[in-house]
Formats: sequence, structure tokens, C-alpha cells
Amino acid sequence: MITSLSLKLPEKQKGIKRLFHIIKNDKVEVEVKKARGVRVKQVTYTSYSGKIRLDKIDSIIGAQRNHLLCSPTLKFPENSGYRRFFSNAYSQRLCTNMALSAIEGCVRPEMLKVGIYDPDGDSHDILFHILKHCSDVKVVTNDFESYQYELERAMDELGASAVVTQNISDLCDCMFVIAPCVIEEKLPLKQETLVLTTGCPKVPSSGLVYYKYHLRMPNGFDLLKPKDFDEEYFCSALYTLASQHELGSIVPLLCRNYSSSQTVKSLCVYLNRFA
Repeated sequence: MITSLSLKLPEKQKGIKRLFHIIKNDKVEVEVKKARGVRVKQVTYTSYSGKIRLDKIDSIIGAQRNHLLCSPTLKFPENSGYRRFFSNAYSQRLCTNMALSAIEGCVRPEMLKVGIYDPDGDSHDILFHILKHCSDVKVVTNDFESYQYELERAMDELGASAVVTQNISDLCDCMFVIAPCVIEEKLPLKQETLVLTTGCPKVPSSGLVYYKYHLRMPNGFDLLKPKDFDEEYFCSALYTLASQHELGSIVPLLCRNYSSSQTVKSLCVYLNRFA
């Protein structure tokens, strides 16, 4: 079972009503929903003081406390045992799915200069699929072993190869960079380089960077999602905690950053300028 926690703050009152609100007992509501073989326990905590009393929810949350779905603004005491669920695995799939769809939609994908920034080698399997379409591919990673397998597979089945290196400067001439991880170092990119990644980069980055994904949830799953969670975060929990791996085939409707968004179609139009 997946457990979520939402904090509800009643409208603040003034005067004597405000004092009454502060001393009023908080309220905990629990609703269990089920769809497509997945059960989600939704806990809504109404707080009149603005804080959550963990002793009121301990027995309800139980063993789910160390991977609890909740807002990133909700903070727990360090030694409480409570942890917000977070995993980058599903965002990695959304990132690579959208990147591959954009490449496949280009008029001449074999002319694209593509870079893969994957320090830990978590998304090494994307290389084979990119080499089906592109001939100029550079990979920056510290996990040569994983990528060596993909290189051998690509050579045997496609007759294709790529450059695999630790040197991030090799990305400087790439016009499309796929970074299925959170970028933690400054990448030497051109201003017009298109970058798909997962999560806002931790350092300022050149290029047109998109890191947030919007998707249409399959029927049934949308009924399970608490209103205060976005689709990407909730599907990440379904994918990781509930083994709903079919969600890994979804291609996002949009990718966005803090100011703009792109569809697969608009990404193709942009990339066609360089192919």
C-alpha cells in the first residue's frame, strides 16, 4: 500500500476566534482508494496551529513513514523517522522517452550531434536506441562497464558506435543533450543546445534546459492521485513503490522549465534546424 499525507490549513481567524482555533484539536481523516490493483491510503491532517503532531498520525502511517508521499514543503524533525518519498527513476524514464520520441520525429536524425550525460550509468540502455537513428553520439559517464555492453551490442546488431568518455568538454558541440539525472556541474554547452534532464540543475547551465514533465495518467490511476500532487510525482510512486512498470512506456505530453514548455512536436521542429 502507498500512503500519502496532505496538510490542510483552515483559514486564519482574528481575535478570540483565532485563539479558539489554536487550542482546537487537530483533525485526521483517512481514505483508502483502490484501482488497477493498487491501494492508496490518503491521510489528510487538518492543523489549527500550522504544525503536524506526529503522535496523532503514527499509528495510521505505520511502516510507511520512511517513504511517505507528501509535499516537498512539508518538513519533518530529523530524528522522527519520517521521510518524504522521492525517486528519480521514473523521471529518468520520462526524460529518455521524450528524447527518443523527439529524435524519431526528426527529418534527418542521423545528422544530429547528440550527447548523453549520465555520470552514474543509470540510463545506459538508451544508447542502443539512440544509435538506431543517430550516428554522432557522445556519452559522458563514469560507468564505462555498463556502456561497454551497450557499445558491443550496438556494434553487433547495428554496426554503430559512439564515443564514451569522462570528459564533459566533449559535449560542447552537441546540439541535443540527454541528461537523465540531476545536473550537478556546469556543462560546457552552446546557448542553443537543447537539454532534457530530470529536476532543476543545481548549478546554472547553458542551453535550453527542460526538466519537468507533464503526462496523462492512465484511467483509474488518476482517481487515486491526491489533488495536491502533480502527475509526475505520483506516478513516480506508482512506478517505484507499487511496481506499475507499464507507466515506464509513457511519453510526456509536455516538458517544461520555469518559463516555457515544449511538446514532442515542437522539440522536433527545433532539432530539425540542426539536422
